[in-house]
Amino acid sequence: MKKIFNYTLVVLVIGLLITSCTKNWEEMNIDPNNPVDVPMTNILANSIIYTGDQFFDDWQGMNNFCSYTGHVTKIQYIDEARYQYRSNVVDNAWRDYYRIQMDLVKLKDKAIAAENPYMEAVATTYSVFLWQMAVDQWGNIPYSEAASAESTENWTPKYDNAEEIYNDLFNKLEEANNKFNITGLPANQTEIGDGDFIYGGDASKWQKFANSLRLRLAVRISKSNPAKAKSEMETVFNNPSKYPIFTSNDDEAKLKWEGAAPYKEPWAENHENRDDHAMAQTIVDSLINLGDPRLPVIAEPNGEGNYIGAPEGAPNGTFNPDTISRIGYMYRDDVAGYTWFMRYSELEFIIAEAAMNGWSTPEDAETAYLNGITASFEETGVSDQFDAYVANPLVAFTGTDADKYHKIYLQKWIALFKEGQELWAEQRRTDFPPMPSASGSVYGPENHNRGPFHYPYPVSEQVLNSSNISPELEGIVDDFWGKQLFWDTRTGVH
Repeated sequence: MKKIFNYTLVVLVIGLLITSCTKNWEEMNIDPNNPVDVPMTNILANSIIYTGDQFFDDWQGMNNFCSYTGHVTKIQYIDEARYQYRSNVVDNAWRDYYRIQMDLVKLKDKAIAAENPYMEAVATTYSVFLWQMAVDQWGNIPYSEAASAESTENWTPKYDNAEEIYNDLFNKLEEANNKFNITGLPANQTEIGDGDFIYGGDASKWQKFANSLRLRLAVRISKSNPAKAKSEMETVFNNPSKYPIFTSNDDEAKLKWEGAAPYKEPWAENHENRDDHAMAQTIVDSLINLGDPRLPVIAEPNGEGNYIGAPEGAPNGTFNPDTISRIGYMYRDDVAGYTWFMRYSELEFIIAEAAMNGWSTPEDAETAYLNGITASFEETGVSDQFDAYVANPLVAFTGTDADKYHKIYLQKWIALFKEGQELWAEQRRTDFPPMPSASGSVYGPENHNRGPFHYPYPVSEQVLNSSNISPELEGIVDDFWGKQLFWDTRTGVH
């Protein structure tokens, strides 16, 4: 069983720093709320918790990305689901990405100074995880001149090409894996510590995350640069001893929340006081159509025992909120629940798609596809219904190649519930399931045949870094459209 860590670790250590600052008069000038130095594991702890609280919460995950992708939508205060964004939310998201990245720079520097290659590799892996999310959210962003020791005084960093950033992220994951493969070190040079709220200090699991994340990056570019994607995937697949990857749900990257303030699972904490979100029509209808046993876990029936989803971003008065299914207890009401960063089921669907492409993979496409469904069924506790489910012609791995790709995309889309960022990126990459823009879009649903292509750039950048951001704003239409990310190869979308 995974060890449950004390979430007050960071607070306790900072408290010790504060009390130690009263012994000498000159030390009383030290700001107790901003200690100049903390242990490495505390920096990691804060980075992990801050990520879960800022990017997988109601503002980012629920209001925006899960609604763009047909999983969750708002049933009151429906602004974001209709693309009426709040500039302060966009600014905060941008700020928070770079805030965490700066902390990870400090963590990596401290790890190098301590001659701890495992912690260095952890910092690199987690940094790549966040960089990819930011690139997938905006496209071109400041990278080479941002969030580094040399850039702390650079308030106007240049914007880097998103594809070039991806290429560098692949290199960083290779570096991280090489660090994890160093052996024979004393314990003080391998310690990750109790601040590792994902893997409990287990470097071998972090290494699996690094290489599984590399496969996520690779599948993202598989339509825009298949040769590069194939090379990256086969590097990992063809040498499993050097590049271990997830092999079960026990390996997946997820944050288990403590369940007491201030460390409550964000969706559940939001639901303690609000009822703004419910199930979206696209996923409810899809699960009903498949006869999917995960439906009663992902969703709650309405008062009449039926499952009904709300049309995403619909105009006021077009549905009755009282009849709409709410989000299931496991995903919305457990304050000690999980925030998923990368699931094992996702990895299996990546393998299935790669096998369909004819690339060298550790499993054939059907085996990986079924393993992905198995992992999702284990998560939702419906494994006893697996055989009947996969015998359904709508689920069975049969039909044309196009049918098989669509089944992989559909099952992956279902299994990614709550991972709004990854859901949105994958739907833009695969265009599956195809979804029009919100029927209540403030830009006019008739003007766009798909949901957003990217997130709006923050106003703060347009004010403070105008010379560098100006070229990035060219071609953008209605804040969300006009420019597709480099890996988004869809045609006929606008």
